[in-house]
Amino acid sequence: MGSSTAPYYGAPVVVWVLADGGASTFVEDGSCVLENMMLAALGLVTVWMHREREIFDSEKGKALLREWKLPETLRGVGAVALGYPAREASQPAARKQNYIVRI
Repeated sequence: MGSSTAPYYGAPVVVWVLADGGASTFVEDGSCVLENMMLAALGLVTVWMHREREIFDSEKGKALLREWKLPETLRGVGAVALGYPAREASQPAARKQNYIVRI
């Protein structure tokens, strides 16, 4: 929306989550959807993006909703960018031996 950068990191797939803006729990419900998609994407790299409310509350975002024949009452909750890792993950650092924290 007016930026020359790749806001979704060049991911091959982006899933936008939109919800009924009139519902009192639309942010919470949409956030659960986003988290569950990320948990289910085993073997994929996921990034939670949180700019969609700004996008779909704008006039350009409302125009997209009209173009897609979706209700303009929908509000953006967030998005998940999905893709395969560019390289294998490195091994984590070794755990400290006999290191216990008690609270």
